[in-house]
Amino acid sequence: MTNILEISNLSIEDSFGNRLIYHVDLGLKKSKVNVLVGESGSGKSLTAKALVQQLPNTLSMQYDQISYNNQNISDMHQLLGKEIGFISQNYTHSFNDHTKLGKQLISIYRQHYKTDKETAQKIVEQAINWVDLNPYQVMARYCFSLSGGQLARVQIASVLMLNPKVIIADEPMASLDAVTGFNIMNLIKHLTEEHKVTLLLITHNLSHVLAFSDWIHVIKNGEMLESKHVDAFKNNDVKAYSLKLFKSRSQLQKGDNHA
Repeated sequence: MTNILEISNLSIEDSFGNRLIYHVDLGLKKSKVNVLVGESGSGKSLTAKALVQQLPNTLSMQYDQISYNNQNISDMHQLLGKEIGFISQNYTHSFNDHTKLGKQLISIYRQHYKTDKETAQKIVEQAINWVDLNPYQVMARYCFSLSGGQLARVQIASVLMLNPKVIIADEPMASLDAVTGFNIMNLIKHLTEEHKVTLLLITHNLSHVLAFSDWIHVIKNGEMLESKHVDAFKNNDVKAYSLKLFKSRSQLQKGDNHA
């Protein structure tokens, strides 16, 4: 199966020379939901940020190659937006406090697509509807007047509206309630199935992973442990650590249900 985006032999160090990621290979299966899972601190977010060259300046990365559509890429920034969308955990820095959100979103859209303001506004309104918000209310407000969960959804809308071929989502449900998170996962799953979008979902919450994913990549202590189709995980045909991760989640769910 074809990988649309991949990085090979990735290593990351901090400014003190401590190794955080060890020789990781990661390939995203085209038009599929790829999920990167692991415990907190395992290196999931670092790997995602490295893939789009968004690491903080305090960290350094080395790798053999990043390729997109079988083309070697040296500068990922030229692909961000229309080709590759990145939903980060740090949504509070996605917008400025001085301009209404509608104006900012329309401007973002028109930076990527040369179109008139009216057309851009319709696209923005549609995307805000997708994330279960009222576009007329949201577009008239400033970002500081929204809750964290609302602003996280606006950031997701700002990525989806550009219609990227690949979406990398770093813990996109972290600040959302369960119902909204489930709806957004359904939306993203729909995009992969109907519009052939490729998704990389980074998460430590395994409650939806088996239901939504096609391919699962397990990272442990900065090393890629395994990458397999979801069926292997459902059939327990995975390493002991991966099995333990998913079993512990199912036990937690049983305990939650019992309560």
